[in-house]
Order: sequence, then C-alpha cells, then structure tokens
Amino acid sequence: MAGNVIDFMKLWTQSDIDSERKLKKFLLMGLDKVVQGQSDVLSKISVGPSVASPFVRWMEEWGYPSQVVASLDDTTLTFSGKLFGRPITESSLKQIVRVGTILERPEGGAQVKVTALNDLEATVEAYGGTTLTDDPQPIQWDIIAEVWSDYRDADEPRALDRVFREVGSQIHAETFEIPKTRKNTAYEIVSNETEHQISALLDKLRRQLAYAVLRSRPYHDGTGFVYGTKTPEPTMCGICSWPAITQQEMPNPLVCVNKNGAPIAKDNLDDLIRNLWLTEHADYGKGDWWIVCHPLTHQYIHDFDIAYRIIEKTDREIGFHVDRFDSKIGKSFPILSDRYMRPDTLLVLNFSSAQYGYFANDRMDRKELPTQGRYQRWLISFQTYGVVVRNPRANIGMIYGLPS
Repeated sequence: MAGNVIDFMKLWTQSDIDSERKLKKFLLMGLDKVVQGQSDVLSKISVGPSVASPFVRWMEEWGYPSQVVASLDDTTLTFSGKLFGRPITESSLKQIVRVGTILERPEGGAQVKVTALNDLEATVEAYGGTTLTDDPQPIQWDIIAEVWSDYRDADEPRALDRVFREVGSQIHAETFEIPKTRKNTAYEIVSNETEHQISALLDKLRRQLAYAVLRSRPYHDGTGFVYGTKTPEPTMCGICSWPAITQQEMPNPLVCVNKNGAPIAKDNLDDLIRNLWLTEHADYGKGDWWIVCHPLTHQYIHDFDIAYRIIEKTDREIGFHVDRFDSKIGKSFPILSDRYMRPDTLLVLNFSSAQYGYFANDRMDRKELPTQGRYQRWLISFQTYGVVVRNPRANIGMIYGLPS
C-alpha cells in the first residue's frame, strides 16, 4: 500500500486514469507481495503472463514407458493395464512392444523374446539361457531391448500422441461498505476507519488467494473435471489437486500414497522420492525440488532418527529442527512447511514447473457501487488462472491421509 494514508485514500476515492493506475499498482503489489510473504509456498511459485481465455491450455505427451503390465502363461504373454494414460490397446502396445522385443521379469531376471504379437497377446520364448515360470497374476515387466540386424526392414514405425491439459480461472471478489457516521468517527486504536477496513479486507483476499493456489479443486461433473466456460463454478486448479487429476488418468499408488491416518515415517519419504524417479521419470537434476508440508506434518519429520542424535551437556538450547531431507537415492530436498497447506498432505514438488497468473486486464479492480443512503459501497475483484504445472506426473508426488 501507499506509505501515506491520505495519499492512499485520495487514490481510493478518485476515478481518474492516473489514480486508477496507481491504485491498481498499490493494491496488486500489496496483494502479491504480502501473500507471498505470508505463504512460503506462494513465494516460490512464479506469476505468469496474463491470459485472455477462461482457461489455459497446453500440450503434453506421454513418454515411452520402461515397463509394461503382463502375465505369462506357458509361452503366451498377456498384456493389461494402461498405456499412455489410457486403457491398453493393440495400437498403443505396438508403440512399445513388437516382434523381437526383449522383456525381463524384475524378480529373478528371466527374459523372454517376443516372436509373434496378436491383439494383446504375444507369443514368447525364453531368452538368454533363462528358465520361464508362469505368473500367478499380472506384474510389471521391464522393456530391455529389441533384437535387430543389418538386414531387417523398418516396420511398424512409432510416434507419440499428444494430449491437452487445462486449468481454469477463478474470480476472487469482496465488497466493502462503510457508513458516513462510522467513517467520520475517531477511535482510540484506529486512526482511519476506512483504511483499517480496507486493510482487513485485503488480508482476507490474500488468504483466499493463498488457499486457492494451494488447495482449490476444479469442478467435477461426476465423470471428469470441467474447465472454462463449460461450467459457472470456479475452476481454478491448485497444486494439491494435480495428483488427483493425474491419478484419475492412470493410478500409480507408488507416487500418490494413502497413509490412512498413520504418521509419516522416514521410509515413506524415501520410497516416494525413489518411485517418482523410477516410475514417472522425475528429473531431480533439473528444477527447484522441495518437500512441502503443513507444520503439523513437519513436526513428525523433526523426530526422524531422533534416537541417533546427540545433545551435549554444554548446549544451551533444546529440541531438534530438520529443514533438509537426504534421500537414499543421493538427492537432498529442502523442507518447506506452510500453514496454508492441507494438514493431511505432503508433496514432493518441482517449483520451477508451477505457475499461476491473472486474467487479461483483470489483475485488480475496484468499483464504487451507487447507493441510496448515507454510506459508501465498493467492489474489489480480480481473476486468476492456475496453477499450471508442466508434466505434473513427473513433477509432483504426494503422500496423503496423514494425521491432521
């Protein structure tokens, strides 16, 4: 806000172009900076460019997987599950498996070579001197390589399809009203009643924006999420909602873990980080990776390995504080606790992939509403989109169902 209350209120009550420009600048800068100052998570999410659409759309593609779900019965390998975010089909299967492909069972190292492929069944033979045994149920088989020769013709070419992802926008609005009697009354602890009421209202909008960026969920029609002008409901997508969207496409309980009310343990974090890297190909060498949680969850992390820590008799402080987690895959993650986070949720998040922003020409607006009495009424509103997360499956892992 402006440093001088008189100057600020002059801007607030005037409607000329210069006053409008300055007021929006003061309100918006105050909103963004204070929200980001009060919310550690929001301070690390960049504000993107303005958009002129009720939803933001971008294209992504599923990478070629390194595993496929199948079960072996004698010399027949039957494929199942999902590929590229959809139920497996013969067409999608041929994008990763064809005659000559070598597959390996992770446990035991038995390998098979595909000799024929028909629909979702492949005829296979033992490869590399291994012995085959039947699978009691479908398991993950690793895709090792393909047998090729100098004289083999190129057949069944491959190409990745692309899909659209979307996030909607959401209007944040509040009304402000003050009667002339109260406006002109001096209070002992409030020097300017109007400025005091506006500040309190902006604090409320700041909290509303912080909660929306972190926890807002898109409208769901019972079948799928609905964005943009297809629904009058708020459709902004928060960071914590992205795992729900991606898990609806293709569940992966290894990177979206339900604790069912049990406290978090050190192994849970290690497993989540490792599985996000193994199954979703998270690149921990790029970006800005953090562990994000509520302070209530952080208190459990403070106690990790507490039996192995030492306090000297000469120490003048008591207690332990953990602000980094060294995972077993060799990557260190700083820990960020935020009071606006869901208490039952922990995220492993790449902040460089996340972004929210404002609707075009709608960053902050205030409008005086006509009245018939001795009072003034104003409408404060702005519209945001987000949160855009590029490649969310590889940039967000979640543990939920924690004690709250």
